[in-house]
Amino acid sequence: MHYTGPVVRPPHEANSILLEVTVGCTHNHCTFCTFYHDTPYRLAPKSQIEADLQEAKRFRPDAKRLYALGGDPFSLRTAKLVALAEQIHQYFPDINIAMYARISSMFNKSLDELKQLRALGINDLVIGVESGDDEVLARVNKGYNRADIIRECQKLEAADISYRVIFLGGLAGKGNGQRNADNMANVLNQLHPTHMYMTSVAIQPDSSMYQEVLDGSFVEASEQERIEETLALVEQLEQPITLLGQSVANPVNFIAILPEQKTQLISELQNVLQQFSGQDEAHLRRQREQLRNI
Repeated sequence: MHYTGPVVRPPHEANSILLEVTVGCTHNHCTFCTFYHDTPYRLAPKSQIEADLQEAKRFRPDAKRLYALGGDPFSLRTAKLVALAEQIHQYFPDINIAMYARISSMFNKSLDELKQLRALGINDLVIGVESGDDEVLARVNKGYNRADIIRECQKLEAADISYRVIFLGGLAGKGNGQRNADNMANVLNQLHPTHMYMTSVAIQPDSSMYQEVLDGSFVEASEQERIEETLALVEQLEQPITLLGQSVANPVNFIAILPEQKTQLISELQNVLQQFSGQDEAHLRRQREQLRNI
């Protein structure tokens, strides 16, 4: 199998075929992200994809999931995604094809095009929405706003394409966690993602956000604030969803199915906050500073 640069995939795709389709990220300007700084965006050659599919077929002939690698393969034009799905199905006729997507990946795809992609087995997208707060989205240069998130995810739902979202706690900075939680909850309560990865930003020295910390234009949220933000978000969620909070960047790790386990999760987060101390803050802060990229 051919891989270029970092191989980034969601935890739930650990046992999937990992197929390089694109390299790098079409956007690559989020102020907190350093995954693809040294990996210019390009498409994987069709001949390479063909060779990798042949190899995957030899070693995983009964595979049922394939994850298309790259920062946002869903940004490819519909015709290219159709050709990719048809190429994959020559080797794996019934396989589910999942991938990362940006909200902007859907801007130029009509509902009919999305339905066409769903019919070809493209499903279970992973979208790093990060926040539902317009001020935060603009400051970290995501390239879209909360109205875009709602509109484009509703298009996916109308096309019967399931999707998971990523929430990046702490992204609003010190003193803004409650507002960020309120706005993210408002967005999610209008949508139906199946899962949400809940993690917390770790600011890397080679990121633009790190320079903002140095010049004082961005002040990081404390570890306690991050837990409070998570609690505030969970308390307001109304739609059924599975919350995956097992990232190494999280002050508190959890998995919870809502609404069934909502009360239990709220109680556990409240208990953590009641027991939180300055010693916890210092310990968790040291752990965060050692993280490579979240």
